[in-house]
Amino acid sequence: MSAPDQPTPPDFDEDFLQAQTKWKEQHKIKDDDPVLLLLDLFRIHQRHWDEIRHREMPSLDEFKTDITALTEAAGVLKERVVKEIRTVDLPTAIFAAFSAAIAGFLIGKFL
Repeated sequence: MSAPDQPTPPDFDEDFLQAQTKWKEQHKIKDDDPVLLLLDLFRIHQRHWDEIRHREMPSLDEFKTDITALTEAAGVLKERVVKEIRTVDLPTAIFAAFSAAIAGFLIGKFL
């Protein structure tokens, strides 16, 4: 059950670069500092796990359509169960109870 056109996820690279620039200025980090290499490694790591998460997890729209389909199927099954419940007519029930009572009396009398 795939959703039609899924919106592209927002790109936070620009926000990250602005925060990184502000952080560099605040802590007076030079452009050749090894800490920046660690930030690059972190970004690689984050992209990798974002791709895995997007591949394995369904979107909320897919989840919502699946739940809607399951709800509709449950409603249909409930309607079928209600229609297929077998009821016994009152005269048939009275006859069965009377027959059971007579059979019980006769079995008790002859034993």
